[in-house]
Amino acid sequence: MTNEWTKPEYVEAYLAHMKCIPHRTEGEATLLSEIPKETKRVLDLGCGDGHLMSLILSRCPNAIGVGLDFSTAMLEQARQRFGNSDRVMLVEHNMDDQLLDLGEFDCIVSSFAIHHCSHQRKRELYKEVFSSLEAGGVFCNLEHVSSPTQRVHDRFLQEMGMTPEDEDPSNKLLDVETQLRWLKEIGFEDVDCNWKWRELALLSGHKTYPGHLQTAKRSGQTKQVLVMRHDLKMRRGKQIAQGSHASMSFICHRLKQRDSFSMDDFSEVEQGWMNGSFAKVCCRVNSKEELIAIHDSAVEANLEVHLITDSGKTEFHGEPTQTCLAIGPDDAEKIDAITGELQLL
Repeated sequence: MTNEWTKPEYVEAYLAHMKCIPHRTEGEATLLSEIPKETKRVLDLGCGDGHLMSLILSRCPNAIGVGLDFSTAMLEQARQRFGNSDRVMLVEHNMDDQLLDLGEFDCIVSSFAIHHCSHQRKRELYKEVFSSLEAGGVFCNLEHVSSPTQRVHDRFLQEMGMTPEDEDPSNKLLDVETQLRWLKEIGFEDVDCNWKWRELALLSGHKTYPGHLQTAKRSGQTKQVLVMRHDLKMRRGKQIAQGSHASMSFICHRLKQRDSFSMDDFSEVEQGWMNGSFAKVCCRVNSKEELIAIHDSAVEANLEVHLITDSGKTEFHGEPTQTCLAIGPDDAEKIDAITGELQLL
């Protein structure tokens, strides 16, 4: 990589230029939509001043990030951005060299950086990315790619307000098709070009779960559990109404919070449940105290839980009464840790 990137004045000019790149925010928004909100560990290859990392950490409140860059001037900009945050670790590293052993990540990203590597190194780096991903992890590369013809490239420069003399001599641009093929050959699945504007493109792929774990994930090991008070001796129709109220509460709660929402407002697990089998299990307890204990345990486990209080207009002698609750949808093992010993209704 060129030593220009070690010069503070060059870095400052580049960062000012990046803010003016047409449609850049569209590519970033598409990248963010590929990253599950429950992401825990993120690796940013060529993190620059930390712009992309800051967007990801805002989207994923429980995530911590590791940013790699070879430019000391860029890393200084990133340190100024993040200050003393304990959610970010910045490491000086040249991507021409083999990736450092930093453990596994459930999300690895890059933004306009890998195109500075030779084509051979790009392919090697993609292999190292695959090895560094957790099973189920995602790789998103917002990249500068080559145009199919010189005329198309000239149009890109025109749209960017650049001349051939303005081009970065360290660029080693490669077409989208070759890079997607490499990702597939390495073992990534769901490989796609998710967004493209001229020479700017978002390439992504997932590292799927191996063997029986992948089968389990696809077979719906996500569920919602309804817990009903059996001691109230509710009519069957009343039980169905209360259970329906509980099951829908997690969606209604989001709607009340935002007035409107989209699927992006739900976690990957919740989206999978709503797009899949809607698996539900109905269990019972024999007292209000048991119901409250289950509720409190779910809250402590950071699970989505909604407790239903009936108005008492048709039963319970007019007294508001806590009748049932719903936990999830979430990972079945997490919910079973709380409800696994309960009797089915």
